[in-house]
Amino acid sequence: MDRAKTASAVNLALWPPLRALSGWRVKDLNGDLAAGVTLAAIAIPEQMATARLGGFAPEIGFFTFVAGSVAFALLGANRQLSAGADSTITPLFVGGLALIATSGSPHYLALAAMLALMVGLLVALSGIFRLGWIADLLSVPVTTGFLAGISVHIMVSQLPGLLGLPSQSGETLRRVGEIAANIHLTNLWSLALGLGVFAIILVAERVSARIPAALIGMVLATLAVTTLGLKNRGVEVLGALPNGFPTPGLPLVSFEDARALVPLALLIAIVVMVQTAATSRSFAPQNG
Repeated sequence: MDRAKTASAVNLALWPPLRALSGWRVKDLNGDLAAGVTLAAIAIPEQMATARLGGFAPEIGFFTFVAGSVAFALLGANRQLSAGADSTITPLFVGGLALIATSGSPHYLALAAMLALMVGLLVALSGIFRLGWIADLLSVPVTTGFLAGISVHIMVSQLPGLLGLPSQSGETLRRVGEIAANIHLTNLWSLALGLGVFAIILVAERVSARIPAALIGMVLATLAVTTLGLKNRGVEVLGALPNGFPTPGLPLVSFEDARALVPLALLIAIVVMVQTAATSRSFAPQNG
C-alpha cells in the first residue's frame, strides 16, 4: 500500500505544472504577474493580427491564445514557451484549406477547427510516445529555407496593412505587383505608425534585451491612434472583442474532409515540433 502511494506521489510530481512549481516561492509572485501582464499585452494583439493573416475574425486569435495557454499550462513541460496562433504556421493552414473549401465560409472555419484539433492530437501523441527526435530529421538548410519562404510570404501579406492599402489575395508575386501598382495610394499615417513601432523595437533591442520593446511600441501606437484620431484618417484598427466566450463544440466535418486533412496535419505537426525544438534549444544555455 505504501509503495502504491509512493508511486502515485512520484507520478503526480512529474505532472508539468507541479514540476514547474517545485521551486516556486511567494516572492516570485510579483515577477510572474509582471511577466504574465507583459506577455498578454504583447501576445493578444499579435494573436488577433495572426488570425487576420489567415482570413479569420480577430477574436478567433484571442480565443486560440486563451485555449492554447491553458492547455500548455496543464500539459507543457517548458517554462520559456507560450502557446497560441503562429504567423509561420498560419500560411500553411490557409494554403492547405484553400484547396478544400472557400476562404471565410462556414465549411472553411469548420475545417480549420478540425485541422487544429488534429495537429494538437498529433503533437500530444508525439510527446506521449517521445517522438521529439522527428524534429532532428529535417536538416538545418531545409528548415531555414522553409522558414525564410514563410517570412517572405508574411512580409508581402502584411505590406498592405503597413501602407494602408486594401488587402491583396493570390500568389506572392502577384501581390507584390498589385502593391507596387497602388503604392501611390499609401496612407502616410499608417506608414509612419508602422515605421515608428519598428524603430522603437530596433533601438530598444540595441540598448538592452530586457526592455519590453514590443509592449512599449504597442502602448505608444495605441495612444497615437486614440489621441490623434487616426482611425478617421484611414488607419485600420482591429476593433473590440465580442463579449463572452464561444460555446465549446466539435466541428462538423465529413469523414472524407477529415481524411483529406491528415497529410496537412502531419506536415504542420512536424513543423511545430521543429520550431519548438529550435526555440527550446536556444534557451537551454541560458536556463540550464
